[in-house]
Amino acid sequence: MLLSAGQARAATNVYPAGGSTFTGGAQGWEATEASCNVPALCTASGGYDGSNGNPPGSIAANTNIGLNLATLFKSTVTLQSPDFTVAGAGDATLHLDRQFVSGSLLDLAPQATYGVTLIDRTAGTKSEVLTEAMPAASEFIGKDHAATVKAGHTYALSIRTETSSTVAGTALLGGTTSLRFDNVSVSVQTAGAGDGGGGSGNGSGSGGSLTDQQLRSLIGDSLIGPAILRGNRIAVKARCPARVGVACRITLRGMLSRKKAATSSRKAKVAKGKTKKFVLRIKPKGLKKVARSKRLLFKETVRAGKAKATVYKRLKLVRKQG
Repeated sequence: MLLSAGQARAATNVYPAGGSTFTGGAQGWEATEASCNVPALCTASGGYDGSNGNPPGSIAANTNIGLNLATLFKSTVTLQSPDFTVAGAGDATLHLDRQFVSGSLLDLAPQATYGVTLIDRTAGTKSEVLTEAMPAASEFIGKDHAATVKAGHTYALSIRTETSSTVAGTALLGGTTSLRFDNVSVSVQTAGAGDGGGGSGNGSGSGGSLTDQQLRSLIGDSLIGPAILRGNRIAVKARCPARVGVACRITLRGMLSRKKAATSSRKAKVAKGKTKKFVLRIKPKGLKKVARSKRLLFKETVRAGKAKATVYKRLKLVRKQG
């Protein structure tokens, strides 16, 4: 009985301020550095992008190249979160969705890397949590990594990006590359419910106190590709993250666009930490377009306790017979 009571008091606090979803604004994030090695023909910048995200709204590191560039370029942008104070110690997980878009500079073979650093304001130290090279991608892809925090300490997240070309410019190409981030958060599973750490919000182990923003952050990578196309049906796997704390009620549908459905919808209850296959029937009017597509957009709506969140993700389509 005592063990059960201790588990019931477990809580998930999400920082900063319940997770940075960038819905409607930068939510306190700012660019603290932006530079390029060819200043006259290359401009680096960082800031809010209201059009792109999962859902729309993200923070972006942009590199703009002028038409007369005839050499290699390298730009650096650093994006930093507002400060947040951790309410309780426990297992911490960094989550973010990221996307790298080459734009019209594909012939320059641009490449991008980023590193996430946890700045401990209280201790006056910094620790690198994650570094990654990013391939060009048409959709936002989720990433999780373990982190270490201390109760009562004040932190900030810093994302340092580098974008560079591997093929010299021809003076005929110009355009913009973007490395974008969405749903950036540090989730801390604590042994006891806290006050939310400076407005972070918290969710109980039962999932009953999860906010919509927290749930959206947790399910950013819950769809597992590729999607399998057989005739007029598409099979897709969806996962209920264990960190949600309860079973997920998932509704899934394939989309031609965010407002136009390509398939029927399917609903199912999925236990926490488990994965379920959804089989969707393609609508007759969308069959030809889906058959020609290499990827398909999916709309996933998840309910967990009182929380509800919707995310969109584009998955590769693999065709199989039978």
